[in-house]
Parts: sequence; C-alpha cells; structure tokens
Amino acid sequence: MIKNYIKAFLKSVYLVPIRVLASLKRKRNENIVFLLSFPSTSEYIIDELSIKYKDRLIICYTKEAKSLAETYKKRKIKVFSINSFIDLYTNIIPALASTKVILCDNYFAILAGFKFDKDVNVVQLWHANGAVKKFGAEAVYAKQAMKTDQRRYQKVYDQYTHIVVSSKKMAEIFCKSYLNEYKVLPFGYPLTDVYFQNNSNRMSFYKMFDIDTRKKIALYAPTYRENKNGKQMNLKELSHRFPKDWQLVVRPHPHDNSLKQQLVELQAIVHMPEEVAITNLFNQVDCIITDYSSIPFEYTLSRKQGKIIYYCYDLQEYDSTVGIQDDFIKWSAPDRVTTITDLISLLTEKEQIDFKAFNDCWNTFAKGNSVNQLIEWIDKHYEN
Repeated sequence: MIKNYIKAFLKSVYLVPIRVLASLKRKRNENIVFLLSFPSTSEYIIDELSIKYKDRLIICYTKEAKSLAETYKKRKIKVFSINSFIDLYTNIIPALASTKVILCDNYFAILAGFKFDKDVNVVQLWHANGAVKKFGAEAVYAKQAMKTDQRRYQKVYDQYTHIVVSSKKMAEIFCKSYLNEYKVLPFGYPLTDVYFQNNSNRMSFYKMFDIDTRKKIALYAPTYRENKNGKQMNLKELSHRFPKDWQLVVRPHPHDNSLKQQLVELQAIVHMPEEVAITNLFNQVDCIITDYSSIPFEYTLSRKQGKIIYYCYDLQEYDSTVGIQDDFIKWSAPDRVTTITDLISLLTEKEQIDFKAFNDCWNTFAKGNSVNQLIEWIDKHYEN
C-alpha cells in the first residue's frame, strides 16, 4: 500500500512542471502532433501524414517506439522522446501547447497537465479496430487503482475530443471505457485501409517461412498477459497434437518472453517475428487462433471467409484481473474453447464461415479511405 502511495505521489510531482510550462501563452501554429507508442499499428498512418505534412508533423514517442521514430528522423521529420526530460520540457510541451490538432494512438499521461483551448482537437486513434478486453476506466486494474490515480486517468480521458472508429459498436465501447461522450469520426480504423488495397505485392507466407504449400495455415496470436504467475499456455502440447495437414505459426506479443522461450525448443512451429507486418500475410491465413486480442477485427477484412478460434484457457482469471467486454461471452460462444482438445476439434471440424455479418457489426465504416478522410478533416481545421 505504501508503495502505491509513493508511486501516486511521484506521478503527481511529474505533472507539476508540465502544468506550469503548459500554461504559458504561446503563438498558435499549423503543426500536427502525433503521440506515438504503438509502432506496428501507427506506422501506416504516420507514413501518410509525413508525406502530406512533412514540415508540419511532429512525432512525440515513447521508448517502445524509438526505432520507428528514428526512421522518420532520417526523413527530416521532427521527432522527440517523451522519456527525455530535455525533449519533454523544451520541445514536446511547447509543441502540444501551440497546435490545434493532436493525434494519439494510446493513453498518454502527459495530457493530464494541459488545459487546452476549445479549438484544440485531441483525436484518439487507438491501436485496435475492436475490443474484447476492457480498457480505460472499465478495466479491472483501473477500478482497483487508488482514487488519486483514477482522477489522473480521467483527466487524460477528458482531454480527448474525437475518436476515430470503424463501427458504432466500438464508439460506444470507447465512450463507456473513458466515461465520456466524444465526437465520432466514422472514417474506419486507419490500418484497415491496407485491406482494400491491391494484394499483388503482399508477401507469401509459404515462401517467407519455407512452409509446405499443401498445408493450411493456422496463426496463433495471443494477447499479452501482465500476470506472470497466472495460467500458462502449453505450446508444446499444442504442437504435438496439431493436425499434420496444418502448419502452426505463432506470433508472440512483443513483450511475451515466456512464449518466445517456448518457441526456441519447438522446431515444428513457425515463429513469426514482430518485425514482419502481419497485415501483409492475413489473407493467406486459413484460421486465426487468438484469445482477447483485437486481431480478428482486422482478419475479417483481409478475406471473405475463414476461421477464428478464441482459445481462452484462462478466461475466468483474465476476466478477474483485466476484464472482458460484457457481450464477448455471448457472441464468441460458437468459436470459443478453453482446452486444447476442443481447439483441435474446432480446427478440424468447423467449416470456414463468411465474415459479412461480423464486418457489418465491427467494420461498418471501414471503406479503405480512412487516412484520406482524416487528412481532409485535419485540413479543414487549418482553413481559417
């Protein structure tokens, strides 16, 4: 308990100089500030923004996104590290305090230190197209946090003015999760644009990983689990019981060192590294095996038919520590399993399904022009 109080105090102290510097009056400019923490989901949109707004784009990144940020620095885009106090005080705070458009791909604590004018637009792009697990104020760990922490979280949530979404359903989840009513930009999640583009240049799964072309591909891509002492996935057993006419490919979460370690000893499984863009290979995957990840919401756009299996071996544990969206249990029921035996049965027996109904619910606004719509929207805010 004492440790939590100390952490809360230090976080409050962190915001004090930010509030002071953010309160200084600055001349407004036409820059666009992008707060970056998820390289894999934000690279596509930043590429487009950097072409359109090269001299006006400012990227403020967390340490997880340093490598990607450095590539834009080489292209003469302004990039600053949020984890550097020098960058934070001399570049990032002035940039945020003098722009009219801020784009975010995640929760950024720094925003709690600002009091933006009414004409400033803070757009939450997020890093997922749909939601299975709870986030924001709805997450179990947030509800269990100290009141001072909860108030600080809410100050960040209150800064957002707009959300970019692919569906009405996701907009409702955002507003519920952040305890707010936001203006909805129904452009479609930006990364979904790639699924409407020409597939001719996409990489070949079979060639890249030397897979027998007679085999069907099953991609296991689980979400990250904070609880290191919780129930673990038995990848060895899954590998031994996997059907011979299927190739198991595993895409570990970047921070899941436990799963990566298991893969070292299992030569029959193809390890798909994080630097390989999964969006380029989705259309060749016959079955997605996941759990609480947002991957299915993109997979269903990459091909008209396929299989999705939700392997939730720690369902109750995960729901009690993180939280699962209230209706997930109902809509995932036909495709949800908790044991490897049931997973194998579903993989071999279930026919591929048409994804139209799924997309009608989760990808209503995704038409392949999300980024262009966003750029047009940004331009309108600088016309006057």
